[in-house]
Amino acid sequence: MNGKKDSTALSSVDDREIRWTEATKYDEARSWAQSRWYTSNNGLNKVKVAPDEALTSNDLHWKDKKTADGALATWERHGNIGATDYIYLNKHYLDGRGDWASDYWRRAAAAHEFGHALGFCHKGQDKKSLMTPNMSEVASNQPTDYDRDAYHRLWG
Repeated sequence: MNGKKDSTALSSVDDREIRWTEATKYDEARSWAQSRWYTSNNGLNKVKVAPDEALTSNDLHWKDKKTADGALATWERHGNIGATDYIYLNKHYLDGRGDWASDYWRRAAAAHEFGHALGFCHKGQDKKSLMTPNMSEVASNQPTDYDRDAYHRLWG
């Protein structure tokens, strides 16, 4: 979409793994998202997803923010060697009133942003993908068949 392509180089992946830490009240949504993108059931196990340890480099940090910026969540890439990327889950919407403040949308937002951490760009609305920018058009809060195929094209 907009000339962007999925890319291993534009991801939080380091040596075929994402080491993560978290300081989010949405730990259940984080856990859900990571487990949907890292599972042997679908063969989505080419990129290891594991907590950061004392002797590993932290690739991704999950945090909360509270901003009326229109986004349920965002992925922020820092891109330097040894730098930590961030996924921000937005309390303004996820704790607010209405449809967005549900486990379904917390999980969807977390899974969408984790897809960016894996190197996936936004997909057009014509695709049945978790990676469409308007997530209300997505029929699932986890990777679709389209997303799984994209994963295998990118990571094997």
